[in-house]
Amino acid sequence: MPGKQSIAQKIKDLELAWQLDCGDYVTNLCWSQDGSLLACGDAEGKVSVVDVDGKVVSRWMAHSLGTLKVGWSPTGKYLASAGQDCKARIYEAGNRTFEQVAEMDHGSSWVEHLAWNAKRDVLLTAAGKDLRLWDAAGSLVQEFVRHGSTIAGIAWNPAMANLFATSSYGGLRLWSDSEVKAKRFFEWKGSVLDIAYSPNGKTVAGGCQDGAAHIWLLPSGDDLFMNGYATKVRELAWDSTSRYLATGGSEVVVIWDFSGKGPSGSKPLMLEGHQAFISNLAFAPSDMRLASSGLDGNLIIWNIAGKSKSEPLALFAGDSEISSIAWQPQATSIAIGCASGKLILLDLKSI
Repeated sequence: MPGKQSIAQKIKDLELAWQLDCGDYVTNLCWSQDGSLLACGDAEGKVSVVDVDGKVVSRWMAHSLGTLKVGWSPTGKYLASAGQDCKARIYEAGNRTFEQVAEMDHGSSWVEHLAWNAKRDVLLTAAGKDLRLWDAAGSLVQEFVRHGSTIAGIAWNPAMANLFATSSYGGLRLWSDSEVKAKRFFEWKGSVLDIAYSPNGKTVAGGCQDGAAHIWLLPSGDDLFMNGYATKVRELAWDSTSRYLATGGSEVVVIWDFSGKGPSGSKPLMLEGHQAFISNLAFAPSDMRLASSGLDGNLIIWNIAGKSKSEPLALFAGDSEISSIAWQPQATSIAIGCASGKLILLDLKSI
């Protein structure tokens, strides 16, 4: 595997647009749909909202313990946060002010997951074994049958706005937002730590505790299983065409190709460049550029459609573990959050 020096000599350094100090470990980042505002949650419990020029528009203590997730509604009218204080909250974003309009209490479990529906302002939250659907005013729309173990991942189906999936120990469940019981259950003897739908809604990928990636093909439910990863797989990213799935689970990014007969029996593309385990993966919103970050503090941009797919395209060498990354919707920049509390915007206009 190439060393840092050899990589740096080969590829372009990414340009720093601005840098801020959030004061504590950055847990999650999310851009508004129009790309004008970036929400940042941190381990102290704050939410910070920053504009594209690096100006802090608003910052407040959202949770008495750490903020775990932040997310904008599809209309951009609302911002939600989830925290270790066992609560989720919704704020109305009016003229760059953020007034709390709802607080949803999950009892004694951290709210580890939230997900807005892509078509309407309803919000899924997951805390422990409990899964609930709320409207933007914080009124309970649906409480679903309790899971048998802690919910590890939730994801709306990109192609069918009323359907979503959850993962936990024991397998994958497919749901309709109008029914309290799961429509389908795909059993798996192990813990599925996170899930990601392909953009066309035909495939659900799961990262597993036992160092494997598990793939379910829909609607058949046929599955594929790719093992041999160095550690648990939490990092999953699909490109916008649903052809490529990027996975972490080691210091190497593993890319599976779902074109033609799919990845079964094929050799994946291996992207080497990080010096420690991968921490985040994200494809650009509408092209084949892939961003990977690592516990080594580096962010690398790759071009999967380029002639040299396995060669890094651009590099940002940081000095702290990168804990979260988020492409701006226009894909002209990418935000990175760090364990040190730094929030950084990188300029990608020339990449």
